[in-house]
Amino acid sequence: MPPTFPNRDDAWAKASGATRYVGDLNLPGMLHAALVRSLVPHARIADIDTAQAAAADGVAGVFTAKDVTPVTYGRKVRDVPILAHGKVRFTGERVAAVVAESRRAAEAAAALVEVTYDELPAALSAEDAISPGAPAVHDQAWNYPGAVVTAEDGLNLQSRLRHGSADAAQAALAASDHLIDQTYTTPSVHQGYLEPQACVAAVAEGRVRLWATNKSPYRLRSQLADCLGLDPASIDIQPGPLGGDFGGKGSPMDIPLCVELARLTGRPVKLVLRYSEELTATNPRHPSRIRVRAGCDRDGRLNGVMVWALLDGGAYAGFKPLPTVSLHGIEDCTLAYDVPVLFTESVIAYTNTVPRGHMRSPGSPQAAFAVESALDELAAQAGLEPAELRRRNLVRPGTPSGSGQVWAEARGEQVLDVAVSQAGLSRAEAPPGWRRGMGLAVYARLAPRLGATSIRLVPLPEGRIRAEVPIPETGTGSHTVIRNLLVAQLGAGPGDVEVVHVATAALPSDQGVGGSRVTVAMAEALGEAARAWHDRADDQPVVVETAPGGGGHAGGAGPGNPGTAAVSSYCVQVAQVAVDPATGQVRVLEILSAVDVGEIIHPLGHQMQIDGGAIMGYGFACLEDLAEDAGQITAANLGEFRLPAMCDAPALRTVLVAGGQGVTSANIKPVGELTNVPVAAAVANAVADATGCRIRDLPVTAEKVYWALREGQQS
Repeated sequence: MPPTFPNRDDAWAKASGATRYVGDLNLPGMLHAALVRSLVPHARIADIDTAQAAAADGVAGVFTAKDVTPVTYGRKVRDVPILAHGKVRFTGERVAAVVAESRRAAEAAAALVEVTYDELPAALSAEDAISPGAPAVHDQAWNYPGAVVTAEDGLNLQSRLRHGSADAAQAALAASDHLIDQTYTTPSVHQGYLEPQACVAAVAEGRVRLWATNKSPYRLRSQLADCLGLDPASIDIQPGPLGGDFGGKGSPMDIPLCVELARLTGRPVKLVLRYSEELTATNPRHPSRIRVRAGCDRDGRLNGVMVWALLDGGAYAGFKPLPTVSLHGIEDCTLAYDVPVLFTESVIAYTNTVPRGHMRSPGSPQAAFAVESALDELAAQAGLEPAELRRRNLVRPGTPSGSGQVWAEARGEQVLDVAVSQAGLSRAEAPPGWRRGMGLAVYARLAPRLGATSIRLVPLPEGRIRAEVPIPETGTGSHTVIRNLLVAQLGAGPGDVEVVHVATAALPSDQGVGGSRVTVAMAEALGEAARAWHDRADDQPVVVETAPGGGGHAGGAGPGNPGTAAVSSYCVQVAQVAVDPATGQVRVLEILSAVDVGEIIHPLGHQMQIDGGAIMGYGFACLEDLAEDAGQITAANLGEFRLPAMCDAPALRTVLVAGGQGVTSANIKPVGELTNVPVAAAVANAVADATGCRIRDLPVTAEKVYWALREGQQS
């Protein structure tokens, strides 16, 4: 009997290697698939010679676009072909698939497929793509199902989103005593989950059984049904854990192809990506170019802010649930402030590069880096300390933010003051001769609406209870949180409740993991289930299905919350850095996270989310860059693409500012997409404080700091 760990139900199985992931699954008669990928960013496919591959040992079939269902798919915009049809649009796109008795045989045969291309001009950056005369990535992108652009928008746009009046903002800035106008850029980075994208599909008698690294099984079922013309009831997605997600496992990815290969061969098929494929051909974070104009009066009060964001969406929009969602961070990053006049324009462009998708708090890390860096630069012009400029402009109770949002409470000043006072107690020491600096950044995030979900409580012998849930465990400890909530609701002991993820056929619905909504949605569902459990007349299972809360963000039903104002979470982070003036090397000594909290259901899991987010933000700030060149990802392995390791990690400190108003009867504030957001700006601001040099292009590397110091680039 394995030991039990009350802080994490899945701890022992994962630590001992007993947890079985999709890549560990083997079915009788199963075949293995390998992919042939484009070597060029944009071309017509002149010919695909599969003869040698088809004749290779162990090969069961070689398939191209002519063999699979001629449709496109996607989460919202359905623009992704199952295999490239007629054209390739990015280096790494799927051109053909080889299915064989072993993975080695499939990969060896895939190397024998010869593809002849007629190369075409390519749009290799968002700036190129929206320039006059740019080559078209898609001829008529507005005709794809789910598209949010029209023919009037022109070529190469996935989305355009505006908020506010540009004329009004321009007038407000013209009246400012101090004005900053700067552009900030961020690269494309990968989510960095450990388990690669994987799928096992079996098709028999018109029914599909599927095991997949996907965090939204019910949405995946709908997407597959739409794509392949199937009845959703004929698709059963099996339960299983995910080895990390961070936003990267919400799209169908290669799953429709795996299902097609199982249908074509009549045998189960497994498709598991190599990590080089992960880095070069999946759905990384959008690179960005963000211009910020911000002005204030002589007292440091903001008059107006204008933000123009241009993001590279890659060759397809289908890996995002909404083509505009990656831009919600632009307005999010002004939610903390009382901005009298705010204008934002956000554009995502199609390019001949790897399709982009979601990564933890989509759009917000890019926007926070730009906006919070700009506020530091504005503070310097106004002769104010960075914390003081922010303090004078934070939203007060009852005052709307720049986007018009009114908070149920506004705790930004309280969290800021705690962060600043605690930062002064830091014991982090800089090496002799290095320059030391401190920088801060603020982020406020709306709590999510309730999501549709379902749950079944099943009585077991000796008074125990099994909670059957529709959501996978993605590594966050969500199943342990569900257990803790249920234990509290039912008055049971921790050992009396087990949480089990079940197949899609077993429960009616769920919106999936994402948007910091799991604990919020499950808290409400569990409350209803617990009441039904206490009221039931016999010893039968209880099934509860909750309705969606309308999408987007809104207030909740926490204590004292009338539901007329939104519930927020604040995070203020302070970075302490040391910079070697001889080499430009930056060492992040400490990251302090001051976090606005309500009730905490799982303290260890809550702290893990805070620490994990801070380290992810540090990687974005200082290390990570997929290093694109001519449409090709050059950081194609985990040696070149630097994820933070233990030897890189700075000291982490957390201060919890308790007593906040949360959502649901559990009075909770989501934390999963909070502490990763402000880190990069805090680090860049600290480097500017240490050196007098402003780095406006992530990551903040020794080379950039070295040349900034020598070229006299001033902040």
